[in-house]
Amino acid sequence: MVSVDTPLILTAIGIMLAVPATFMFANWVRKNVDHGEARFGPDGKVISDEETKR
Repeated sequence: MVSVDTPLILTAIGIMLAVPATFMFANWVRKNVDHGEARFGPDGKVISDEETKR
């Protein structure tokens, strides 16, 4: 007969909770954090948002 230790059960529960929590956090970051995508002009210089608002 195989006995399961309490630390093993707690570790399994922790992993089962950590995996979905990680994906939920990554999805939140993807939706809410500005990633600052760079745009380049024909001269190869970065176009900033301040220049395009004028």
